[in-house]
Amino acid sequence: MWRRAGIAVGIVSLSALALSACGDQSALALARQACGDVHASIVSYEAGIHARNRPTADRDLRKANDDLQAAEPLAAAAPSANGQWNALMTTLNEIGQVDEGHLIAALRGQCAVANSDQSELPNVPATFPSNVGTQPNGTEGSTTTTSGNTQSSTTTS
Repeated sequence: MWRRAGIAVGIVSLSALALSACGDQSALALARQACGDVHASIVSYEAGIHARNRPTADRDLRKANDDLQAAEPLAAAAPSANGQWNALMTTLNEIGQVDEGHLIAALRGQCAVANSDQSELPNVPATFPSNVGTQPNGTEGSTTTTSGNTQSSTTTS
């Protein structure tokens, strides 16, 4: 009986591992597909801002916006399979609120990862520095500095 239970646990574990790998691959495929639209959008955007006449600029900028709109649902689906693509989805969610020119650097970086062999976003520190600050303590020339759980006072003349 224990042997069968062990085999069942092993099979379930391998199945879960295989399914998670499929999820990672489908997320990567969605991110790459979204990044194809992002790339087309960046090309159109840059053509539009450098266009010599208004109708061409309007056409190129409209195409750039349409391409970003096409990328958005793909990027929104990717985190469902693998949460590492949340940044791409979040950046694309800024369409309409932030000019594309301000999003290009972030989109290029996120898509560079999607289109590389790396397929893992770089590690970002999950912790922030301790609460380090200087606050006046009510006396002229004196300050109280806090760092973590310690506190020190300094008086200057």
